[in-house]
Amino acid sequence: MWLLFRRGLASIAVGCGHGVSFLTIAMVAVMFTSTLMSQLFNINFIALQESVTWLHAAVFMLGAAYTLQRNEHVRVDIFYSKFSPRTQAIVDILGTLLFLFPMCGFILYSSISFVELSWRLSEGSAEAGGLPGVFLLKTLIWVMPVLIMIEGLNQILRNIDQWRHSSNHTNTEVPL
Repeated sequence: MWLLFRRGLASIAVGCGHGVSFLTIAMVAVMFTSTLMSQLFNINFIALQESVTWLHAAVFMLGAAYTLQRNEHVRVDIFYSKFSPRTQAIVDILGTLLFLFPMCGFILYSSISFVELSWRLSEGSAEAGGLPGVFLLKTLIWVMPVLIMIEGLNQILRNIDQWRHSSNHTNTEVPL
């Protein structure tokens, strides 16, 4: 049951990670098309240019939890790599509880009025011909920390398993 719960949590980040891989391809295609139209035909579409920004924001904010899951964030490993798996698990649990969760809470709390106002105004692009629905894009400011916190919970559970199933001398890795 425990493992099924963890796998369910992990699948959220994996789904988002795989989804944003397609958004990255779309972002490159849109940027290429926009540049080609601008340089060859002197045609500019504001909505096309803004869509690159939207796609970039979506890739970053929806892909952050997947990046965390794969341990691909910037990390300074001066001491950590020399720790036993049990000690690494404890450090990871403490880091999640003391740094990751408060950071996500801060993002959620500090963006409440910003995102609410955007929704109340049904905010659109400031540019003529730009994309409507900027409030939808700003909602990702709330989605990102929620996804990261879900993955943080998954990591805490994985690290508890790591701590319970390894001794200080073996290098036993618990799967995602």
